[in-house]
Amino acid sequence: HPLRSSSRCCDKVHSLIMAFIAQLAARFPGLAPTANAVLKPTKPLETLGNEIMAQRLQYWYRYLTTYGETWAAAKPQFTVVKDKLMAPQKINMKELAVGTVCGVQIFGSFCIGEMLGRKSVVGYSQGRKEHHH
Repeated sequence: HPLRSSSRCCDKVHSLIMAFIAQLAARFPGLAPTANAVLKPTKPLETLGNEIMAQRLQYWYRYLTTYGETWAAAKPQFTVVKDKLMAPQKINMKELAVGTVCGVQIFGSFCIGEMLGRKSVVGYSQGRKEHHH
C-alpha cells in the first residue's frame, strides 16, 4: 500500500534526523540544550512560535534603538581604515592579508547573491525560445 510505504519512509527519515541531532549534541556540548529541546519538546508548537516572534520583535527593537551607539563605535574604526587607504605604503603584510580575505568574502557573498537572484549558477535565463517558420 503506497500510504504505508510513505509512512515508513517518513519514519526512517525522522529517525535519521533525530540520530543526527543526538550526534551533534554529543560532539558539540554547547548545542546540547538546543538538541535536547528538539529531541524532547516540552512546549506546544504554537507557544514556541509565539516566543520566536517575541524574540524577533525584541531583536529588531534593540537593533534599531542602538543604531546610534553602533555608528558611534564604528566611527573610530572607519577612521583607521580611511587613514590606511590614504597612505597605502603604511599597510603591513598582515593588514594586507586580512583585507584580501575580507574582500574575497565580500566578493563571494556578492556572487552567491547573484546566483540566487537569477536562479542559475551561470548566466541569466533566456526565456522560452520559440521557432519562427
